[in-house]
Amino acid sequence: MGCNRLIINSDNMEVIDTMKNGGQSAGVAAAVFEDCYFMACDFPLTRFEHCNRVANKVAHELARLAKVSVTRDWFEELMENIVSFLIDNVTIISN
Repeated sequence: MGCNRLIINSDNMEVIDTMKNGGQSAGVAAAVFEDCYFMACDFPLTRFEHCNRVANKVAHELARLAKVSVTRDWFEELMENIVSFLIDNVTIISN
């Protein structure tokens, strides 16, 4: 897709700290952290940042939709369910 710089946001500080420390974890999700970290290393620039939950509503809604919806092409169709969250995000950023 042409992306070469990533800023990865999460409202979970434990996830951000783990990823900033090379994806090393002793918990049950250790393999997931390690895989995510090494995939992120494929990009020239990757940054992990903490964000407040209020600023992360779009990601939460997309994750929820992915769990309950049938497979569909999200790139071609406007997802009515997230429009209000996107508008809120723009409002939060612009204030």
